[in-house]
Amino acid sequence: MGAIGLYFFTDRPVYILPGCADTSVAGSTLTGNEVMEGTRVTANSDRPGGRRRGRPLPARARLLGVIAVLAAALVAAGCSSASSAGSAGSSAAATSSAASSAPAAAGSSAPASSPAASTSGKTVPASDVGITATTIKVGIIADVNNPLVPGLFKDSVNAVKAWATIVNASGGLDGRKVVVDFCDGQLNPNQTTNCVIKACQNDFALVGTSANALEDLSDLDGCKDAAGKAVGLPNLTAFAFPPLTCDPDTYLASGLGPYCASAKANPQTYEVPVGDTRYFTSQNQGLHGIWLYDDDDPTFKITQTPLFQAESNIGIKKDGQGFYALSGAAPQSALTPFIQQIKASGSTFVYDDVTTASMVLVRREAQLQGVNSVKVWLCNSGCYDPTFYQQGGATVNGTYASLVELPYLSDYTANPTLDKLVTTLGGVANLNNNALNSYIMALLFQDAVQKVIAKGVTLDRASLFSVLNTDETAFDADGIIGPTNIGARSPSDCSVLVQLQNGVWKRVDPVKPGTFDCNSDNLVTIKMNTGS
Repeated sequence: MGAIGLYFFTDRPVYILPGCADTSVAGSTLTGNEVMEGTRVTANSDRPGGRRRGRPLPARARLLGVIAVLAAALVAAGCSSASSAGSAGSSAAATSSAASSAPAAAGSSAPASSPAASTSGKTVPASDVGITATTIKVGIIADVNNPLVPGLFKDSVNAVKAWATIVNASGGLDGRKVVVDFCDGQLNPNQTTNCVIKACQNDFALVGTSANALEDLSDLDGCKDAAGKAVGLPNLTAFAFPPLTCDPDTYLASGLGPYCASAKANPQTYEVPVGDTRYFTSQNQGLHGIWLYDDDDPTFKITQTPLFQAESNIGIKKDGQGFYALSGAAPQSALTPFIQQIKASGSTFVYDDVTTASMVLVRREAQLQGVNSVKVWLCNSGCYDPTFYQQGGATVNGTYASLVELPYLSDYTANPTLDKLVTTLGGVANLNNNALNSYIMALLFQDAVQKVIAKGVTLDRASLFSVLNTDETAFDADGIIGPTNIGARSPSDCSVLVQLQNGVWKRVDPVKPGTFDCNSDNLVTIKMNTGS
């Protein structure tokens, strides 16, 4: 469901592991090692990151957690030559939810917006930072050039640039050309802060933010508009770290509204997605097993264990203590105790929500110790990438991943808006989950601007905030995600379950390309004290 940075709670954390290609970003040739992303983690993630907000962490402590996980992925993956790997009017058939094989039928996810529509011709006055008579400038802060993981989020930058190319080919936004301002966060808190200050002074909004070290929110929230009023800088981010996840100026494709409102209560309230769990329990009676979460950052326990508890409540019995902490940097030898627990209990379910590399090691160690009882090996959405099979080979066949976006490797031809992105990028090999989330946020920005224009009011940061908070109640990125209430910071009840079969990711539920399982029962509320 998740994104190094946690994306949002509807998506498992996403990590993209390294390749070794040279790729161009912002006109420069960069070493393009696609490595784990954050919300995740994300993303993410997820996911780090922002599926749930924990207590604020010291900057250095949080960044060290990110570095530890990134380093683990580099060691595990080595150097691979393979990369990780729309328009208006998409049909209702391509964006509606197919019937799920879970007990209850899936709901409909008909498109609620058309962000890819033509926007030529000025119709409203526009006056604010980053807007001229002919252009609208948006910023993207992304970690690209850095000594640890060169080229980390280069694909996310390229996806936002591709979005601008697509929009401009259709006449721009309200007749204005979209200009993308890229600032490299470099996995550095000070440099990331400088990027925020620069964006505040030059850009209308931040779009597709992919910055692991965005920690100081004062410059974001205190950003002044052209009139000198501190209205804040709209930050439409691909993933976020706590406390950014609950920042009022920050928007994700899925949010933490109930948690943010109850963070100081005991217990806290969470909304968590369990569509995949409903499917697993409908297909396999009496599932029991263990869950692994990343302990490189204290916020992972806060963001991941409520999901685990909800899955257990549905019917997956805990073996041993149930939830186990594991470092993303742990070697295979450190996994022995967990595999012994699985073997001793005859576990039938294992969910590794740590890193993609960790899942590879878990599967290898299980095979080494002769584990053959597990029916469901579940990984976060970071495993949905060609590099996962390249790392794990036949050992990782059968692994499931739950997604909240369309599985881009197979579904881009079923969704015109996604297909247009792939075409503009030069092929699906140039796309990954992290980049797709940045593109989704660019589509959200586009849709929000169009809604401001439709109201006939002045286009400025204040009116953009207003639309994001009150009008984006069922945003679906032209069917790339299920309908999502952005303003309420709520996750969607739509998901897609995929499985790695003979080295190829295949849809499992629902099986029809371009569709989601959008049953209302896929989203549950849980109250739990996570120690935040």
